[in-house]
Amino acid sequence: MSDSEFVPREHAARRFRPTSLVGIGVLVVLLGVAHRALAYWDAGGVFTPALVSVGGVLLLLGVCRTAVRHTGENSSPRAGGTRPAESSTVASALTPSRQLWRVRASVDDTPGALAAVASELSRLDADIRTVRVHPVADAAVDEFLLDLPVATTHSELVAAVAGAGAGGVTAERTDPRELDDMPTRALRLANELVTGTVEPERALRALLGEVTSRSARHPGEAGIEGVEGTVMRLTDPDGGLLTVRRPHGEFTPAEFARAGALLTLVSTRRRLLGRPVRSLRTKHGRPVLLRTADTCDLDLVRALHGWCSGAGMHRRYFGAGTPTERGLRLLLTPELGRSLLAFSVTGEVIGMGNLGYTADEGELALLVRDDWQGHGVGSVLRDALLEHARQRGLDTVTALTQLDNTPITRTLRSAGFRHAGTDEPGEWSWVFEPGREPAGCPDAEPYPSPLVGSD
Repeated sequence: MSDSEFVPREHAARRFRPTSLVGIGVLVVLLGVAHRALAYWDAGGVFTPALVSVGGVLLLLGVCRTAVRHTGENSSPRAGGTRPAESSTVASALTPSRQLWRVRASVDDTPGALAAVASELSRLDADIRTVRVHPVADAAVDEFLLDLPVATTHSELVAAVAGAGAGGVTAERTDPRELDDMPTRALRLANELVTGTVEPERALRALLGEVTSRSARHPGEAGIEGVEGTVMRLTDPDGGLLTVRRPHGEFTPAEFARAGALLTLVSTRRRLLGRPVRSLRTKHGRPVLLRTADTCDLDLVRALHGWCSGAGMHRRYFGAGTPTERGLRLLLTPELGRSLLAFSVTGEVIGMGNLGYTADEGELALLVRDDWQGHGVGSVLRDALLEHARQRGLDTVTALTQLDNTPITRTLRSAGFRHAGTDEPGEWSWVFEPGREPAGCPDAEPYPSPLVGSD
């Protein structure tokens, strides 16, 4: 069939319009009238009444159909100005009776396997929001984002997916932010990393789920970058290797590539823009700026110690004088722990916090300039370091104080530290379990920063 012979369905339906009846009716009436005029002198004409009658009927029928058509158009939803507005958004918020779950499972790459999983999920009244496929060797891991009734339990969900023939099933509750697709989430995390509003450990959790991460430079943990089941090793922006673990669900090559790209962005950001600054307020309303520290900050740390009195130095190091340069370098070595510096809004260094790592344990220590003590600076440093301890999956955090150091004792107690005994005469030992107890009082609140982070 040629193009000229093709008539769309809507055009074919319009070939014969109601107005055609009106024209035919008028034509027939005129023919009847003309015939009557010509047969005026012929009383025997029998066709004139018939023509006039048929024309009149056609004319009346055409008028009626035209009226009906116009009435239908005016009441139709397609009529201009009366068409109901179409929704341009899709509601992403869940009702109180629904909950989002993220499920990972190995589904056979055979016809009907995924349909079987979907069928079992439908029995739980599950709405599959997204499906992501992670290729692995000789198989595929599917990741589902499900909207389920809030009464659905973890065991019911896992049993349903496993009952459809899937293996390695893991499930965890999540929130509506997971409704972002992977490119959107990656771009959002990249923006937060560049602006310094999220730390690398938290970004990894947003990208990979419930994971823990810590330095791989511990005895027996030597290795190279790569993936081994639920363990992933990556180049740490702070130096060395970063070991990332997930309780359930093996890492895939795609996740390894994404996590590596994320940490590469962190390294690039630090090289080009400097380290991010967190702007906070203490419980007394004083603005404080925090950023990480390393061996490049030796001069700043020496300046901080120069502002501290001998009594303050003794409470921090349990000895007289300033630590040696080697000692300060160890404190500021990223592979051995996290160091934070606190600044005033004018850029003066006013405090330092250290969280040293030993396997799954950490040790907390704080130093605040004498003229800034009592303003909550130590509490701000404490909370930031305990947050980091939770992100790295440390089991315990300890601290050592002198019996007469009432301010630091109060700072530790308010965070949930428990007295664990006396190691030496005149000293108290404290312990905190990041996985079980929340960081203490809300001493720090976000504060708009006028200072740009720099090395």
